[in-house]
Amino acid sequence: MFIKHFVAIVFFISCCYSNAQTCDLTLKGKVTDFHDVQPLELAQIYVKQMQKTYISKADGTYEITGLCAGIYDLSISHYDCNTKNITINIDTNKTVDIKLEHHISDLEEVKVIADVHDNHSSTQSSTRIKSETIEKFSGASLGDALATVQGVTSLKTGNSVVKPVIHGLYGSRVAIVNDGLRQQDQEWGVEHAPNVDINSASSIEVIKGASALRYGGDAIGGTIVIEPSRVISKDTLMGRAILQGQINGRGGSATATVNNYRNSGWYQQATLTYKRLGDFESPDYILSNTGSETAAVNIALGFKKFEYGASLKYSFYDTEIGILRASHIGNAADLVTSINSGQPTIINDFTYDVNAPKQAVQHHGIQFNTYKRFAGLGKLDVDYAFQFNNRKEFDIRRGENAGNASLDIDLQTHTIAGHLLIDALEDFTIQLGTDAMYQINSPDATTGVRRLIPDYSAYRIGGFTSALYEPNENWILDAGVRFDYYQIDADKFYLQSRWEDLGYDTQYPQFEVNEQGNQILTNPVLDYNLFAFTAGAKYFFNDHFDLGINLSTANRAPNPSELFSDGLHHALATIELGSLDLEKEQSYKINTNFHVQQGKFDFEVNPYTNRVQNFIQLIPTGVETTNRGAFPVFEYEQVNALLYGIDAHATYDFYTRKRSKEMKSNPNEIIYNVEKLISLSTRFSYIHGTDTSNDEALIDMPPAQIQNDLIWHDVADTGINFQLTHQYVWQQNRFPDNDYDVLVPLDDGTFENRTVQISQTPEAYSLWNAGFSYAFAKAKLSITSNNIFNTSYRNYLNRQRFYADEVGRDVQIQFIYNF
Repeated sequence: MFIKHFVAIVFFISCCYSNAQTCDLTLKGKVTDFHDVQPLELAQIYVKQMQKTYISKADGTYEITGLCAGIYDLSISHYDCNTKNITINIDTNKTVDIKLEHHISDLEEVKVIADVHDNHSSTQSSTRIKSETIEKFSGASLGDALATVQGVTSLKTGNSVVKPVIHGLYGSRVAIVNDGLRQQDQEWGVEHAPNVDINSASSIEVIKGASALRYGGDAIGGTIVIEPSRVISKDTLMGRAILQGQINGRGGSATATVNNYRNSGWYQQATLTYKRLGDFESPDYILSNTGSETAAVNIALGFKKFEYGASLKYSFYDTEIGILRASHIGNAADLVTSINSGQPTIINDFTYDVNAPKQAVQHHGIQFNTYKRFAGLGKLDVDYAFQFNNRKEFDIRRGENAGNASLDIDLQTHTIAGHLLIDALEDFTIQLGTDAMYQINSPDATTGVRRLIPDYSAYRIGGFTSALYEPNENWILDAGVRFDYYQIDADKFYLQSRWEDLGYDTQYPQFEVNEQGNQILTNPVLDYNLFAFTAGAKYFFNDHFDLGINLSTANRAPNPSELFSDGLHHALATIELGSLDLEKEQSYKINTNFHVQQGKFDFEVNPYTNRVQNFIQLIPTGVETTNRGAFPVFEYEQVNALLYGIDAHATYDFYTRKRSKEMKSNPNEIIYNVEKLISLSTRFSYIHGTDTSNDEALIDMPPAQIQNDLIWHDVADTGINFQLTHQYVWQQNRFPDNDYDVLVPLDDGTFENRTVQISQTPEAYSLWNAGFSYAFAKAKLSITSNNIFNTSYRNYLNRQRFYADEVGRDVQIQFIYNF
């Protein structure tokens, strides 16, 4: 009884105290736009504990009166803004200013570019590869997916090593930026494919020209920007699994992606991929030793809020690729027979084994990023990345060296970069950035084979600034400038006879260190000042019609392969010879772009001209016999070049239909979506490359080609799509004459002089592909047949075209499940 009376007394006293508490506190402040600090009128401030909403005035101010001391939860919202939730402890009158993320739909993080053919926030010519196309090439390579863009082709070594070629340029002239990190994986090699898992990409943008100054000014061919899945602030788990199998190669791939997001801002992402293929087959024979095995892992852990965030990412890529056995021959007679006969000299039974000659590559990448947004200014990003690339090439070796790598190179790269985006100005967007790179190349000296690329360290430091001006809704004007200082410091042994034959003993005596037997140790230290500038304008006649032009000039320093190559490139079965006296390339490019979209018709045309002074090219010069066989010799040389061409893309929707859709917010309102039923798309590209120093055609210029795709969408409302594709590639009739003669031993002991026809280009060819897909629930099933008629052909840009045909018919089946 005493306890009950005591509780009642305590309750009565607390009530009296509560009634006596003065609730006369005030919370006030101002609601502004985070970017330009402009006041936001009609912002709603909801106080959870009071269940009341207050509205900001025209000057952005708000005032909440009659508050008691305590903790209050506020939710602040405004049209076209992200809702912001804050908690405030009120114990006295307070002033709290609130900044909202206004116009969030215009920001890069959630921007959706519906028009894949044209970037409406830049004057540069670019094309975006959508996620649907990336999924289609899940079991293929990055280079294969990029070849779906007009103006982009592929330089191949067999079917598994694919390098992108943009407007006739490749290698270190094309920058690959993977999730904000410029890929450093010894891209200088003709047969060095990008060590990137395409399944980690959500979209890919191809920028044709040296206008992506943030990532370097030396990408005179273009920049490929690979973007991962966008991080969302929502408590959810989502992902995707893809299984793919194919008949040609008798293998397939499996990939799984899991994304875990939290409303708090924390997130985790992971993608795992495994691919295994055996020997490919041409229409008439097996392409022996062309199998491959690849494994890749991409992991990210991060915290993301609008005003600040950070992430830590790790990527791993491991691949083993067989090189066509018939490309490694034993003597000059075999070389002549192999190149001139039109059929491989070695054809074995199918196998999954990957034997020498082959290449094995591992790539590790670690990246740390942090960012902070500053009210009334913009966003500052800081990145640090470390990449480690190990490349092994295996020749056919016997005896005690059997199974050992002939080339084993470690490449370590450290990069750090800072980037400031100023987007608070009304009509201007300004970018400033600086970055530095330190790189160490370490070939293994114990392979027993002369090192193709020497030990070297490289340093690069640079900075850029660019501005985008939009004076009105019809015009975009942009310009940018970048400067880099680049130094490469190498330690290289030359045969003394070669050093003197090249005249280096009189040209570069300062590089000589000491003599060791018949070799001389040198220490070449080369410095380059690299400058890039870009400017452009784009005019929008209306929402469906625009015309743009971009002018750019840029330098590219010679890469290590071009400077120092001196020996057998085992993955190509060629001897490559570099040159120390190569100068930096200088590119002057004019890129124009015209785009129109009217009703069912969408058309884009992109003519361009690129004049390159001191253009570096690799040309065949003869054959050399070593103790491991006879190999074609390729040397780097420098000429002046003129490249011009045109890309075009058109889509026409023959039949469409309207589907009605009720709006959930207003059941009485009905909108209509236009759906495609039957559409035809066409891609065409042509490039004309000339060595103006010698008035002859440039080597390895892609031939003209056209591709047509007829698509029947949602056949009879069944969810089935059907696609028929035809590709026609013309013969490249413009090529330099680099044929050479070799002495071939005859059975009677005499020698005969024969010509190695290394210049002649393959004939034109026509390919047909067909496929269908069926989407149901969260899954999608696709079946595709490539090269339906099993056509025999050779690709001019495949370095194995001298020895064998391309792959024949291939049927692929793919299953995708989204969760």
